[in-house]
Amino acid sequence: MLESMTGYGRGEHTTQHYRARAEIRSVNFRYCEISLKMPSQLHTIEQPLKEQVQKSVKRGKISLTVDLEHHTTEEESVHIREDALMKRIKTLEKVREAAGIAEPVRLEHLLVFEELFELTEDDPDLLKEQHEAVEKAVMHAVGQLLDMRRREGRMLQNDLEQRLAMLAGYCVEVRNGEKERIQEAKTRMTERLEQLLEDNRVDELRIEQEIAILADRLDISEELVRMDAHISYFTECLQENELQGKKLNFILQEMHREVNTIGSKANSTAISRTVVGMKEIIENIREQIQNIA
Repeated sequence: MLESMTGYGRGEHTTQHYRARAEIRSVNFRYCEISLKMPSQLHTIEQPLKEQVQKSVKRGKISLTVDLEHHTTEEESVHIREDALMKRIKTLEKVREAAGIAEPVRLEHLLVFEELFELTEDDPDLLKEQHEAVEKAVMHAVGQLLDMRRREGRMLQNDLEQRLAMLAGYCVEVRNGEKERIQEAKTRMTERLEQLLEDNRVDELRIEQEIAILADRLDISEELVRMDAHISYFTECLQENELQGKKLNFILQEMHREVNTIGSKANSTAISRTVVGMKEIIENIREQIQNIA
């Protein structure tokens, strides 16, 4: 089953002392690139979080935002960074004076600065609880992201299957026009031979060459057989569970090559119009599979 590279997910996990929230977005990208924004005190788990996300999301440009909220602050487990606190107070006082605000700096103005508070090193239990809250919130968000990517993948698959059916229909049209095309070509060849036979200096070698060229140009049966095989293989790949984006793109390149050959050999206005339609469908499919993981 296909998976899209675009999606969104949100996760939240609450423990005794913390509430962690995570939001994750993904857009098209050739590889897997993760951009992570979270509070500075969580820097020790930044790389493990990225690795955990990458195990589930193989392709796409990923934007992950994590927010951590303290439920309680216990004196024995939370340390106030007094130097940072005084700097923030001075900064807020300057802003207040510059903006002409009469209201004094209050406690709620300072509580938004998480860097003013830090866990003491002798409380590993709270640190573990903090990391657990963040990891579970992130993985819940990843789960929602994957659900959305799979839903979009199913929509992409339905669209691709419809376009493949149209492409197969065009192949049938080309086959159905074979008799008429061959007859037209034979008529043109007959006229050319009659012109040659009117000349007493008939070059039999030239006649044989013309027939050989005609036979080569008329024969598009191999291209049509390969097109059928490519369409069938493409359809099979849509049903597989592994990542298919690169493989589908390769098959599509082969389809485009066969259609170009059919167009160059056909020497028929009707088939030329059909080939234009086939190329348009292939281009539409190409655009769609760029969003497949």
